[in-house]
Amino acid sequence: MTFTEKSVQKTGESSPDNSNEYEDGIGLKTFKSLAKIPTYSGVKVLSNEDNPSILSIQVILSQRDLKRKLKRKIVKQLVVSLPTKGSLDTTAKIITSSFLPVDLGDVVLQAESPSGNKLLILRSVSNDKGKKKFVEVWIKGTLKQSIDVTDSHGDFYSDVNFGSLKWSRNEENVVYIAERKALDEKDEKKCDFLPGWGETLPNKCVSVIVIVNVLEYKVEVFFGPKDETLIFNGYNREPRYYGITASVEYINQLEHARSPRLSPSEKVFVYYSNPTSGPHSYCSELREYNFSTNTHGVIVPVVHTPSHSFQNGFPGIYNDQMSRKPFIVFEGKEFLIIQSYWRSRGVLLAINLETGRVQDLTQTGSWTLFLACNNYIIASRGAPNEFNELYFGIVTGYQKDMLEVDWTCIDKPNVEEEVIFIRPNEISEGTKLPLLVFPHGGPHSVTTPDIRLYITTLVSLGYAVAAVNYTGSIGFGQDSINALVGKAGVLEVEEVQESAQYIIDNECVDPNKVIAIGGSHGGFISAHLIGKYPDFYKACVMRNPVLNIGQMASVTDIPDWCFSEIGLPYSLAHPSLVTPSDYSKMYEHSPIHNIDKVKTPTLLMLGAEDKRVPNIDGLNWYYYLKGKGNVEITCKMYKETGHSLDTIEAELFGIDAITRFLEEKVGG
Repeated sequence: MTFTEKSVQKTGESSPDNSNEYEDGIGLKTFKSLAKIPTYSGVKVLSNEDNPSILSIQVILSQRDLKRKLKRKIVKQLVVSLPTKGSLDTTAKIITSSFLPVDLGDVVLQAESPSGNKLLILRSVSNDKGKKKFVEVWIKGTLKQSIDVTDSHGDFYSDVNFGSLKWSRNEENVVYIAERKALDEKDEKKCDFLPGWGETLPNKCVSVIVIVNVLEYKVEVFFGPKDETLIFNGYNREPRYYGITASVEYINQLEHARSPRLSPSEKVFVYYSNPTSGPHSYCSELREYNFSTNTHGVIVPVVHTPSHSFQNGFPGIYNDQMSRKPFIVFEGKEFLIIQSYWRSRGVLLAINLETGRVQDLTQTGSWTLFLACNNYIIASRGAPNEFNELYFGIVTGYQKDMLEVDWTCIDKPNVEEEVIFIRPNEISEGTKLPLLVFPHGGPHSVTTPDIRLYITTLVSLGYAVAAVNYTGSIGFGQDSINALVGKAGVLEVEEVQESAQYIIDNECVDPNKVIAIGGSHGGFISAHLIGKYPDFYKACVMRNPVLNIGQMASVTDIPDWCFSEIGLPYSLAHPSLVTPSDYSKMYEHSPIHNIDKVKTPTLLMLGAEDKRVPNIDGLNWYYYLKGKGNVEITCKMYKETGHSLDTIEAELFGIDAITRFLEEKVGG
């Protein structure tokens, strides 16, 4: 991806702390230029009763407000014309596109009714006295009722794990999830220890299901057949709360289930299932519950090793939560549309609920699904050198158990300009680029070929990037995930090093300017690299890295991870304590084991509120190397941010620190 000098220099913000002590570096200017571009975060579709072929699409975008240091949700309106039945032209057409600077601000969640005539909004308004919470009922664009629920319960839940807002089919009731009302000051249980659900979910402790009677405007997850039942996830809280985000989830009755969705026919509901122990981000089964027989069955099994003899090499399902609207019905057949990973690519899959046949609907790029309903799909598509674009897909046919989908790009961002290897397009003859070796975290995650702000910024500054999907990455089959278990700190480290050496031998990169960079488990790998290959790397950047698994096990929100990744058993029902032999093995697998060999200049970046890898681990690494006196190490601590270091302040200060550090150590 290339950037002109003009597009970089036109951004004129001051330094991250708004002081005038020094001008923004070129890296920070570039990051700011990229960071201001909105990204798609949600889509809502409103049908037109008078003309069903016209759809009004509300596109919700997330945009960084760099001045106010917050992320805002803004709205863009699209009007799309669908092809008429029997027409030779099967693509959607944009009638109008209008950008309204509407900041959703205090809107927590919103959902339109099945008919599209009613809208329910959950709104949380902050003032000098705290938060006021309201449930608003809108009918055909008019506010009919605003119900104050401040004293009824705590905060609304809107996250992907717990949050829900669902209408009944008869449009008489709506259900949502909220935090239980705080105990009265006189209640003797107010001092009882009540943990949260870990990283990013510290204030979610005990939830309640809230039902709103829209007809009577009474406040009394997910409705089952004929609105007679509720279908919802339950989480076992005993004996302890485990971190939910990027972790294992389960329904107590089934022991391993999540994300239930009721099929359009209301004959079954489908859900994901995977074991509750072992590596996180397991390959999932797709299962169904049949209401008429009261039985559970498998639709798509776990794929251990992809094979062309099974669904054309399909590697399995890798997805935390299904879309709120995930179904297509075509010629009487029901298809579940989900987002998953197929090797190093984000894909959209269509699954025939009757036959279990899996189809990849997207052959190029990396995709994110927003919704699927009636006969259309709305999703975004990105690439390493392209910001995501919004696509509208119309199902036009069905042959040999395969859907035929015609895709149309309906919106683009306003942009002025195995191992995934990324480098600048234009390289002067004889130039050798500095190489950033950038393994992903997890370890059971994946790097896909789409825009990533940190990587794109660094590539634009002249760095080549090797984003390594090592053994253990999702999208390659469950056997690949299992292959890393018990070998963490060895197998993936060797593979990343081999990848770096291969690129040095075969690409135009400078072997004297190789940098290790990574966060979380990527930081774990980076720390291992500078300990095992101290003369190979000229600089290292680590963001909330795992450095001492044994120490982490006693303070993290996911202690099971510390055991399972190095092959030790752990019982969620009977939490394990770290024995001397356990600690010895954890120590041997950790970067701390080779800390005395480290001599690479290092930038260490920590989150003050990190519950996943609490910063005491990083601080001990920092203090030890500072005490040695012969290793240059700098530590940055970012307030009010956790494991992802994703606040605006942490992002701005972070990229500025990284680019200045790299410029000093290896040059651009």
